[in-house]
Amino acid sequence: MQTICESEFKKSVGNHIKKYRKQTQENLAENAQISPDTLSLIERGENIVSSLTLIKICNALNITPNHILEDFIANKNDSITYNILNELSDLTIEDKSIILNIIISIKKLLSNSN
Repeated sequence: MQTICESEFKKSVGNHIKKYRKQTQENLAENAQISPDTLSLIERGENIVSSLTLIKICNALNITPNHILEDFIANKNDSITYNILNELSDLTIEDKSIILNIIISIKKLLSNSN
């Protein structure tokens, strides 16, 4: 089992929030119904995020907590599969079909190289 250091956890969470934030800190704080100061402290890794605040931030970013906590998820395979499915969720059926064909081709190339 992985040992989790609190300071590393806080920094990782803050960095992931910054990574997914495509808006100003003020807008995200407003959308997440938290204070800009709280968000700033979390993003700088100076404050540990509560479960409720994490959910509010994730909802405002339209992501799941898995995105923020990915460095600490033991079963990364499930997390990667979930992230792939999440990325595909808003595509048209035609786009999904194209991507599926690309995946099949890549898998064939990988199996031929082994």
